[in-house]
Amino acid sequence: MAAYLLGIHENLLQMFAPVKYMDIELAYVGSEEGVDVFVGGTGIHGELYRHLFHLGSGSGAAGGNHVIHNLDVSAEPYELRIISNSSSPYHLVIRMYCRSIDGQTLGILSEYQMIKLAD
Repeated sequence: MAAYLLGIHENLLQMFAPVKYMDIELAYVGSEEGVDVFVGGTGIHGELYRHLFHLGSGSGAAGGNHVIHNLDVSAEPYELRIISNSSSPYHLVIRMYCRSIDGQTLGILSEYQMIKLAD
């Protein structure tokens, strides 16, 4: 099982413009049949969102990638959780696309960059 926990807030990138929206792209790169993935956000007022889906190694409806669009980001910090049920290392590729209120892409965080932010 793999779990990623990251604190999210509008000053995540420490840039001139606050992050207001986020798209999360997950891709399965393992050699097994697939993996179940949970993506959730929890703030001080409770659960903000919850997504549960299956990523497979092939294309199609349960294909190798999934994108969650337009997740709201506020000034109030919350916890982003990405959890999968595979024990294989490096089975997911994760990218977070951080956007401004106008929809302009402010930055793209890879899994490696998320780990650096967590340190």
